[in-house]
Amino acid sequence: MDQRFDEIDRWHELFDELCIRAGYSDTASLAGKFCAMTNGGGQNQYETALRNLNNWRSGRHIPRQRSMRVLCELLGVPGDPELLARWNLLYQRARQVEEEAPEESPAPSPAENATGAGKRSRHPGSLSTLQAMFAGAFLFLVGMGAGVLVASDWRPWGGPADDAPMIRYDPELRMTVGESRVIHGERGDCGKLPREWDDLQNSLPASALGTFSDGGLVRRNSKYCKGVTPARGIRFTATKPGTELMHITGDLIKMTVVEKPQ
Repeated sequence: MDQRFDEIDRWHELFDELCIRAGYSDTASLAGKFCAMTNGGGQNQYETALRNLNNWRSGRHIPRQRSMRVLCELLGVPGDPELLARWNLLYQRARQVEEEAPEESPAPSPAENATGAGKRSRHPGSLSTLQAMFAGAFLFLVGMGAGVLVASDWRPWGGPADDAPMIRYDPELRMTVGESRVIHGERGDCGKLPREWDDLQNSLPASALGTFSDGGLVRRNSKYCKGVTPARGIRFTATKPGTELMHITGDLIKMTVVEKPQ
């Protein structure tokens, strides 16, 4: 691994440096190559890829697992084990920071500020009274709605995952040959059901130590969702002893498989 890569401590900076090294100083050419590797040949797909790549290179957002695998191959990262380990480590840190970052409210425009200030200066007393009345009515309606939802046992995902088993992310796993269990889960949008297995399995890495299969509906605690949310369970069946690092739905897992004790 190039010594200067070891000094980079942010994933988007490493990504940008690798793009430059591969000759993609122009994001437009990188977007074309990315679309070719993801079979996205239309103008809309190209514009989306261009926008996403600019966001990823600048650090405004980070890519999801499927895009990560494409970028990794596109830039030749797997050919250097040390670089691949650094790539995965920095991505994992960036993903955790993004999930834990609080949402920010957009700042009002100067026009909005000026308009608001003018209204307040003309009718400060009546505006405050109206605001208080509307706020009180809104809170009353929210309280009534919340009471109805709690009484009905309503959940955002509509029931199928209510009784699903809880799983947790463990970065280091140890299994024996022949053992099979759910080791992770990919969530959908917060509170919504996850992808079907047929859509998910193509984004999973190949493993020399075993095979992946559908683990059914599960539930997991998500920092991003600020609570429990449904997920698609990822079951791993160990078939061969050894140790390897697996990048599963954005999380790094060190898997160790040992022979059954005699």
